[in-house]
Amino acid sequence: MIDDLLSLAKDSTPEKRHQLVEHVTELFVTGADSYQTEEITLFNTVLESMLPTMEPEQKKEVSEQLAPIDSTSHKVASALAREEIDIARPMLTSSNALKSEDILQLAKTMGQGHLLAISKRENLEAKVTDVLLERGESPVKRSVAANSGAEFSDWGSRLLIKLAERDDKIRDALMERSDITEDEYEKLINQMPEQQQAKVRQMRADNEELVRDLFHEASKVVASSKLERKATRINAKATLKEIRAGQRSLSKAITKLSLSNNLFDICFLLAEMAGLEQKYVTNVMVRYDATGISVLCRAMGVENNDYASLCRARAMHNKQPQSTVENWIENYKSLSDKDARRLLSFMKIRLSTLQSQAA
Repeated sequence: MIDDLLSLAKDSTPEKRHQLVEHVTELFVTGADSYQTEEITLFNTVLESMLPTMEPEQKKEVSEQLAPIDSTSHKVASALAREEIDIARPMLTSSNALKSEDILQLAKTMGQGHLLAISKRENLEAKVTDVLLERGESPVKRSVAANSGAEFSDWGSRLLIKLAERDDKIRDALMERSDITEDEYEKLINQMPEQQQAKVRQMRADNEELVRDLFHEASKVVASSKLERKATRINAKATLKEIRAGQRSLSKAITKLSLSNNLFDICFLLAEMAGLEQKYVTNVMVRYDATGISVLCRAMGVENNDYASLCRARAMHNKQPQSTVENWIENYKSLSDKDARRLLSFMKIRLSTLQSQAA
């Protein structure tokens, strides 16, 4: 079969070859999760042989279709990643067929458009971010700073904090990360205008008691909370997978679970999406105030109406009046996304510090 396809690819007219590429790519993408090794090899071999004859527009389409497919051959992924940026972008941004050494080499040799695409990958090793920060222009540096999956070397961290002195976008991005130290966070605050410094320091002071309560009381609160997984048509783990894939909204999932009074699974989703231990999320969920849960929900992009549904479910669990729910909702409307993300970052950094001190 493979010889027949290769012969067809070689002898056909350009139009027929175009159609053949479309057909082979569609078959590959549709069944990638179920094909045997021999079938995957067949599709990759055909695409490798036809890649040099493809027009740029078709290369772009193939790159977009194959970038999410982990079984795409290394040869195809590497070739497409070195094409002009409109073709290369999907591979550079998301393809797992590219190895870490490929990403590093591409970062060392390609242009700014390619570097920007690389900077958006879900995970970046420190040796790659070092190269991106060294070679990249401002858009690349800002993108690296904002990528929560990017690891930084000591040199990279120092450089970004230095750059933040004159680039408030980098500073804002760093202040929403949870992998910086408290000393680094303090340096970033010192770079801000005095009025902003005062605001951020006040927010930190207001939340310090909450963080200490979370650290010292979380396990006991979880044990006494009586939160239970409710019978529901919603599968929390499947929902989480869909949210991470961009196929479902966390905000809307929270509303559906709230209508079932399923606070347990809401805690699970929020903990996973925020990168917090579930005991901490359970603690803020069952508290009689809304300080912690409002910060967490706003930082995670939960819409006002969906937060309102959660408030009603929380009040029912805690046996609190409707007037309390209304106050929670009004306070939530005044909390900005940026402030919430900074507060969540601060909470995670402080919890990490307290854990280290207790070890």
